[in-house]
Amino acid sequence: MSELHTADRGAEPHTTETLPTPDARARDRHAEPEEPEEPEEPQESGEPEEPTEPVEPTEQEWPVEPGEPEAPGFLDTAESADPFGAPGEPEPSHDRGGPDVLTDSAEERNEAEPQDTAPEAADDGPPPERAPLWDGYAKLRDAVLGPREPAESPVDLYATVDRPAFNAVEMKEYGVRLFEYGTPLDRSDGRSVPLFDGPPTRAQTMQGGLGDCGVIATMGAVAGHLPETISNCVKENADGTYEVTFHQIKKTAPGDWTPYEPTGSFTVLTVTPDLVVPYNDTDRPAYAQVSGGAAWPAILEKAFAGVDQTWEEGSLGQASGYERLNLGTRVDNRAMMLAQLTGRPAYTEDVPSQFDMDGVSPDRQLLAAFRDKLDANCPILIGAKDVKSTEKPLDHDLVAAHVYEVTGVDDRGRIHLRNPQNMNHPDPLTARQFRDSFAGRYTTIG
Repeated sequence: MSELHTADRGAEPHTTETLPTPDARARDRHAEPEEPEEPEEPQESGEPEEPTEPVEPTEQEWPVEPGEPEAPGFLDTAESADPFGAPGEPEPSHDRGGPDVLTDSAEERNEAEPQDTAPEAADDGPPPERAPLWDGYAKLRDAVLGPREPAESPVDLYATVDRPAFNAVEMKEYGVRLFEYGTPLDRSDGRSVPLFDGPPTRAQTMQGGLGDCGVIATMGAVAGHLPETISNCVKENADGTYEVTFHQIKKTAPGDWTPYEPTGSFTVLTVTPDLVVPYNDTDRPAYAQVSGGAAWPAILEKAFAGVDQTWEEGSLGQASGYERLNLGTRVDNRAMMLAQLTGRPAYTEDVPSQFDMDGVSPDRQLLAAFRDKLDANCPILIGAKDVKSTEKPLDHDLVAAHVYEVTGVDDRGRIHLRNPQNMNHPDPLTARQFRDSFAGRYTTIG
């Protein structure tokens, strides 16, 4: 049996017309007529009975066999328009592809409980643009960790660096201390070695008797790419002292590859001119040299030695001052110094070791990355591999566990390096020679 559901809201009450199927009509023709029942005698009462309408016989619906689709219903689109769609169009079906049947109860609910749509929000214009984020890293960080909370108001720190701790190397049997503090910046003519002799250059930096090749290489790399950064960092005071300003930095998330970023506050150090000298040659510094005619490398090295007195209690190990610098630097230590000097995010990056998704070889990836960084005036620092005393020394006159600066990539794809000792610079290396001789990560800025 098929049913035709009408959606005429003007008809009261709502009726459902039953259409007999052909098989049902055939059965009616062959069925024996039933004898009519005798009507019952009406009972007498004081009130007249209301006439009743005759009840029409109904047909029983055929059951739907399992797996057989039901007959589709029909929707009067002229009367029922979708309030969330185009007027007069039926709502699309979500089960068998046919139009949905709007039942009486659903229609009554639509009339009795219309759904109110929320008013559209006022258009306040486009959202404010966010500041550009470093190298795509901060976008990933925000997606994983959520937006950063507003930082507290920056607080500048001030301290005086007079005589940081150093190793005097006492020879008790002779009653001699091999190193002591002196005034090597004072000349015999009464004048002092100038703080700057023209713009700062990497050639003015030269490692002395301290094992701080990473510190000297970092200072030279910044001077080579961003000389104005050094000029703004170190100032000379009228009383003969110096003022060194470092950017305070922090990591915004854990991890070795997370960059060090400036906080917006500064550490301002007043540095005295006293420097460590050999006991038998007090006219020259024992550590960072001033042979380039400028005092800024020795003063900046002393500031790096003394900045640890501004660190929070418990963050300093057993060594401090120059003794701490003499322990050498790790790849992330050099990132810290780059960020402190430049005020830009500094981070470590892996040296490519395999083909990338585009089929580019590790050598080509390395050369392209170095060229991009150098073209953007970004310093690049890397340490040579460490070699045990029982192993073969490194080729190409490289010093094991020594920090070098990458200064260029020529047209032949050879990588040029600088030794912070300002001598014994290695010959240019191919990308393969470089990857075989140096550690797996380098330091740069964004």
